[in-house]
Amino acid sequence: MSKFAAGVLVGASLSCAIAAAAPILRHDGAFWGRLGNQDKVAYVAGYADATQSSLAKLETLKAAAGIFGWKSADKIFAQIARGLDISQLTTAELIASLNKLYSNPRYGEFDVQMAIELAARRAIDAQSPHEVSAAAQVGRVPER
Repeated sequence: MSKFAAGVLVGASLSCAIAAAAPILRHDGAFWGRLGNQDKVAYVAGYADATQSSLAKLETLKAAAGIFGWKSADKIFAQIARGLDISQLTTAELIASLNKLYSNPRYGEFDVQMAIELAARRAIDAQSPHEVSAAAQVGRVPER
């Protein structure tokens, strides 16, 4: 029994040491700068796919909100959908926006996800107020 306990203790210690020594990958300006052009395209495409998946799951939550009568759910879900939808930007526009943002060293530690959301918000803000209010009524931003 003591050999088993010693084995568990050694295994747990080694696992903790390996986990502590593993590098933490931050998705910030330095990460973005190291990516090649094809990698940036792949990153943005993967991010767009993930947001589309999240938007699809949001539709399921909207159905559940209707069934359970959750108050103000439509407003909350519309706001979440606007934050997730990056379809108003092309891949090239999004990459250009991130490249411009990260060209300023002040924003080097800014997370890529937050930078993408900022670019999407700026694209929404650039639209006319009528387009934005119409999009808010249906819970999605119109495509260009």
